[in-house]
Amino acid sequence: MTPVLRLETPEAVAEIRPAQGGWLTRYERDVAGHGRVPVIHQDPAVEARYPREMWAGNPILFPLISFNHLPDAENHYEWEGKRYPLPPHGFARRQPWRVIEHSSTAATVELADSEATRAVYPWAFRHQLTHRLDGGRLHVQHRITNAGTDPMPFCLGIHPYLRIPGPRSRSILRVAASTQVTPVDQARSYSPAPFNRSEVPLQNDFSGTLQLTDLIARECRLIDPVTRLAVVLNWEDAPGFRHVVFWSRTPEDPWICMEPWSALCNANTRNVPGEVTVLAPGDSWSAAWWLDAAISTE
Repeated sequence: MTPVLRLETPEAVAEIRPAQGGWLTRYERDVAGHGRVPVIHQDPAVEARYPREMWAGNPILFPLISFNHLPDAENHYEWEGKRYPLPPHGFARRQPWRVIEHSSTAATVELADSEATRAVYPWAFRHQLTHRLDGGRLHVQHRITNAGTDPMPFCLGIHPYLRIPGPRSRSILRVAASTQVTPVDQARSYSPAPFNRSEVPLQNDFSGTLQLTDLIARECRLIDPVTRLAVVLNWEDAPGFRHVVFWSRTPEDPWICMEPWSALCNANTRNVPGEVTVLAPGDSWSAAWWLDAAISTE
């Protein structure tokens, strides 16, 4: 079952693939004067190559963000003296989720622990993911529950491939003042520096990844300054998403990834207090964010 959400006024549509990692593969909406605007980059050729490729839509990063390397073992992490293998970005995007609820404008899917997940992540959990269309805007909420008897460590991130709303050569990224962090020695540490640019040309090369933290506002926009069409990602209701990362393969891609994360790369090995979230037995953790396309008034 592939939930397709539709809204008639204003017209909007979103599509989620539960069997393919709870993957949001489509979100587009009508914007006055611009017709149907794709917000999420959709690519049927990439979808056909799942799970080998996921360079489209919004893959879910759980229970690990990016990579974790031990000094003598790549793609491994350690917890309470035990080592476990875990591929980059965790396993959630490659595991089947099941549909819990589905209406014309909202759907909730769930990933729970299984024999396959417990082999690399020995905790019992439930991760519910709800997508909801309201006023043309797509609202998304994560609810992660520790269903076991031991404290549960995890990281969560999203990885939306967002369509740039105009020619990349003239479009900009608008972002709040923050701190840029640059990884050192395979992210065994980070070098911080003030980041005060409010507008970043999207014709820049993001293949090396721009990583920001301590944003004064948890909202970023992709803007075509000629048409004033903007794609907006807001995560003010996700206090656990303390960082945001920007990446694209080349300056010619019609998309850029704008990725709020709860932790940075190699978080388990760096072991910075509070960066890896640790959830007590029976407790739940939530994060909410939304996507939209609109005419910028700035």
